[in-house]
Amino acid sequence: MKLLLKIVGGFLLLIVALVVWMAIVMSPTIPEDTFDLQPADAVGGLNVMVFGATGNLGREVVADLVEQGDKVTAFVRSTSDRSALEPLGVEFVVGDAMELDTIVAAFEQGEYDAAIATIGSFRAEIPPDYVGNANIADAAKATGVKRMILISTVGAGDSYDAAPLPSRIVLSKILPLKTQAEDHLKASGLDYTIIRPGGLPYTTNSTGRGFLSEDRSTMGFILRADLARLIIGVLHDSRTIGKTFAAVDPELSYPGDTGE
Repeated sequence: MKLLLKIVGGFLLLIVALVVWMAIVMSPTIPEDTFDLQPADAVGGLNVMVFGATGNLGREVVADLVEQGDKVTAFVRSTSDRSALEPLGVEFVVGDAMELDTIVAAFEQGEYDAAIATIGSFRAEIPPDYVGNANIADAAKATGVKRMILISTVGAGDSYDAAPLPSRIVLSKILPLKTQAEDHLKASGLDYTIIRPGGLPYTTNSTGRGFLSEDRSTMGFILRADLARLIIGVLHDSRTIGKTFAAVDPELSYPGDTGE
C-alpha cells in the first residue's frame, strides 16, 4: 500500500512539474513595437476570394469582410459545410486548394482584388500548408490577382526561435511547410502580407486588444475574431504590403485564455 501511495504521489508531482514547466515555456513574449493599422480609406469596394472560408478563422474573416462592405467569394470543397456562410449572402466557388487548375478556374470567374488564405490542417494525409498555399499564390499570379494575405504561424521562417519548445514539437511537420509557403509567396512577385498568430484559443469571444508587430521574437495568443479584424485592416492598408507580422493579444497569458 505504501509503495502504491509513493507511486501515485510521484506521479502527481510529475504532473505538477509538467504543468509548471508548460506554463513557463508557453509564457507570451509581448513586443514593445507595434504596427498601427490605418482606417480604411473607403468602406468596402474590394472583391475578395477567401480560402479556408468554412474554417473557424475563415468564417470570422468572411463575416468581417461582408460587414465592411466588400464582395466575398468563398472557395470551398464540394464536401464543405456552407451553412454558417450562406446567411451572409456570399458567393461560392467549388475547388480544391491542392489542385492548381481548380483555383485558376475559380479566379477566372471574376475580377478579384485580393486573396486571403487561411488554410492548414493537422489531419490531412498531405497537409495543404505548403502545396495549397503555393497553389493559391501561383493561381493568383497567373490570373492577375495582385494581392494575397497568408495566415501562417509563429515558428515559421525567421520566427522559429520565438515558438516555445512544445509548439516546435507539436508543429514539427507543419512549421517547415509554413516556411516554404511563406518563401514561395515572397518570391511570387505578388503584393503580399504574411500574418503569424501564435495560439488561437477556441472561442467566438473578442477582446479588441489584438495588434500586429514586426518584432520576430513575438509569441503570444490571440482570439480568432480579433485576428480576423487585423486581417481586414491589413487588406485595406497598403503600408502592410511586403511585410510579415506577428499577431498577439498582450493580455492573453496561456493557450486556453479566452479573455473573459
